[in-house]
Amino acid sequence: MQEKKKRTLSLVFALLAAVIFGMSFMFSKLALEVAKPTVLLAFRFITAFAAMSLVIGVNALVGKLRGRPLFAFSLKGKPIGSLILLGLIQPVLYFFCENYGILYTSSAVAGTIIAVVPIACILMDVLVLHEKVTRRQVVCAVLCIVGVAFIYMGGETHISALGLVFLLMTVGCDAVYYTLSHKAAERFTPFEVTYVMFTVGMLFFIPSALIQGAGHMAETFLPAMQSGSFWGAVVYLGLVSSVVAYFLLNFANANLTVSETSLFSNVTTVVSVLAGVVLLREPFGIWQIIGVAVILVCVYAANTTPKKAA
Repeated sequence: MQEKKKRTLSLVFALLAAVIFGMSFMFSKLALEVAKPTVLLAFRFITAFAAMSLVIGVNALVGKLRGRPLFAFSLKGKPIGSLILLGLIQPVLYFFCENYGILYTSSAVAGTIIAVVPIACILMDVLVLHEKVTRRQVVCAVLCIVGVAFIYMGGETHISALGLVFLLMTVGCDAVYYTLSHKAAERFTPFEVTYVMFTVGMLFFIPSALIQGAGHMAETFLPAMQSGSFWGAVVYLGLVSSVVAYFLLNFANANLTVSETSLFSNVTTVVSVLAGVVLLREPFGIWQIIGVAVILVCVYAANTTPKKAA
């Protein structure tokens, strides 16, 4: 019974993480109107690191005062190198490949290719983790790609060889992230995994932003720092989309198979499209409706256990 409750909670957490990620595209779009990508990423991960460090400090203080902390947190004596590798892949390499993949291709092509992530995760499940994958999961993962293609139907379909390489690397990074996060659950808590991931992200993106702004620091940083919309986006992306969403996703990854968790990534596309329609007044036609319906039905079907005949 306990395992059933944990599985249900993990499915809910994976869904919530996908919803949060879906909203993040809108906030990123607002922030990138006044800031360069490296500047946004630097502030995003500084905020995430600072928030989690504060939580760790409060947890340690509570532990000293009452003899027992609120939650377990200890990296001492653990193979932290595996988490550093995880952090280098996600968020560092993933964000780098995704940004340049989108730069050299149209959003329609990029969205459809990134929708292949669950298929890549199924391969990782079978070949690396030796987990059982059902025929239903495979069919639903393939149909989700079709659903995403419907959503972007009618959009510009420009792609270059370089863009394709970066997008395929993005898919690979995501598949490796899900796999490493799943394996890390054997030794680390979801909070520990998330904390190290964002520490690595912060240590990489701060120098990246400074290097990009070398010689023109004021022009690089001041417009962003003087913008209220930028700070609002940083709070959402750093606290909600980073700390909360990745904690939920790492928790789900610890208790579900990689194939099950990764399929929710397509819900992110649905949420981002609906957010654009509702909040930014973007167009929403029949193909988008069909695509959204296909994705939601497939994600539900893939994670529903068939009832056994009496």
